[in-house]
Amino acid sequence: MKLIVCPTDFSATSTNAIHYACGIAQNFHALIVFVHVYEAPVMYSEMPLTSIQFAGDQLKNSAEKKLQALVKKLSKQYKGLKFETIVTDGLSHEKVVKIAEELTADLIIMGATGTSKLERLLMGSTTARVIRDAHCGVLCVPSNASYSAIKKIVFSTDLHEDNIRSAMMITPFASKFKAEIIFLFVDDRHLLHDDVEVEKMTQKIKKRVKYPSLSGYVSKNTNVSKGIDYFLKKQPAD
Repeated sequence: MKLIVCPTDFSATSTNAIHYACGIAQNFHALIVFVHVYEAPVMYSEMPLTSIQFAGDQLKNSAEKKLQALVKKLSKQYKGLKFETIVTDGLSHEKVVKIAEELTADLIIMGATGTSKLERLLMGSTTARVIRDAHCGVLCVPSNASYSAIKKIVFSTDLHEDNIRSAMMITPFASKFKAEIIFLFVDDRHLLHDDVEVEKMTQKIKKRVKYPSLSGYVSKNTNVSKGIDYFLKKQPAD
């Protein structure tokens, strides 16, 4: 992993994701490119073009100053890391995806959405669209998650072939940290009934995913999200 793109809107959530990105970048000696996308002012017929351009320039200059201050602060905190900045206007998710592709980024790290319906409506679209359209992996960092050494990674799977195949993408990431990968299947339809079937599932995964520290678990719950949450309370992961 050589290059990480980290979008920021200077919010607390995106700032938290930045620190998470720095922690990961230190392990890979990766370059971090901060991207801020601002929306150019809308032109109305009554407003002169010079006023629109001036307002746009102000937004750009303000963002550039904030990023310079951010880089200065992070350079002191994370010795040896290299940072670059990009400020551009347009639609956030389109620009982030395009920049990551042009730079051949290995990973995009950004803040996860809020938990309320209003937060998801107002802020969630950018993150969701980046996940959908990005050519590389996207790591979403919740606002309350702080970086520490990654020792345990939970990969939730539906056991379908394409899902297991995509899991192989995280093995190089996990190996860098010497982390354990736990495959979790939420049995919401009571498909697996005994330990023998669970073991068969684990062996199927091990056969497909070549990784030394790997295990498989089943969480029985009628709701997949609740099944994952219940498992994580018993087996905390990074």
